[in-house]
Amino acid sequence: MITWVAFGALLLAQQQEDPVESRVQRYKEQLNLTDEQLPKIREIVKKQLEDMRAVLTDEQKTRLDSGGRGNRGGNNNQGNNQGNGPGGLAFRGGWLPATNDLKTSVGLTDDQVTKLNEIRDAVRQEMRTFFQNRGRGNGQNLGEQWTAFQEKSKEETTKKILAILTDEQKPKIEEAVKAFAAAQPATPSQDGNRGRGGSSLDERVARMMENLKIDDAKEADAVKGLVRKVMEVMERLETAQRESRAKIDEAQKNKDLSDDAVGERITEILKHHRDLEKELSSARKELTEVVTNRQELELLRRGILR
Repeated sequence: MITWVAFGALLLAQQQEDPVESRVQRYKEQLNLTDEQLPKIREIVKKQLEDMRAVLTDEQKTRLDSGGRGNRGGNNNQGNNQGNGPGGLAFRGGWLPATNDLKTSVGLTDDQVTKLNEIRDAVRQEMRTFFQNRGRGNGQNLGEQWTAFQEKSKEETTKKILAILTDEQKPKIEEAVKAFAAAQPATPSQDGNRGRGGSSLDERVARMMENLKIDDAKEADAVKGLVRKVMEVMERLETAQRESRAKIDEAQKNKDLSDDAVGERITEILKHHRDLEKELSSARKELTEVVTNRQELELLRRGILR
């Protein structure tokens, strides 16, 4: 049974693809920004994040990209306002890579970046409208409505994106979307071992190694073990995020929980996420230390390194 907390997380998902877009959309809603102001605000936010990243450690960069989650204590409510989802948790998802990643892998011009961000803005608004109007309509259950909406939205969005690309860029974005899907942590399904696109962890690791094109067998084995380690932690983090949604849903429904008890649940959830993020940062650092610059570039492109 699909819960509307899960739908809410999916509604936020595309905002989480890009830390710049996450902040721009938050400012847009908080300040009622006009369409004319958005491109300027986007450039300002991008410059701010670039300046911040220049002085941060790898672990801090990971936390920044995942929504800037920090310590929470007392009755400070800033965590709720600055997080990206219920209780300040950032939820990942979506089928389209971040705009900044596409700019690099596809070779987008500044004008194309602007148009792509406008397309993303329109998709977010459509998702909000769907969420607000859930349960109305043609007699379909909510799950069927959501599936139909996703399929239609992806088809229409793909057409709009292809329309702003050159013939040379179109195959590149198709490859980028496939690579992005392959790199995503697995999600549970009926057989318990398959993830996005029906791929197991072993299959996704194998595809990643094919992309790295390492001829030396010993080197390939060493890199493969670390690639698997990173992807396995990414998968565990994705699982933790799903479980957190269930815990949040449960806490919201339990009216008998005291405010202190709710705070303890939040602290527990955030600590678990921070521990996994620290483990992921460490695994990525290990991988970075054994690959060549060209291999690192490929891993960055595929979303394994950040």
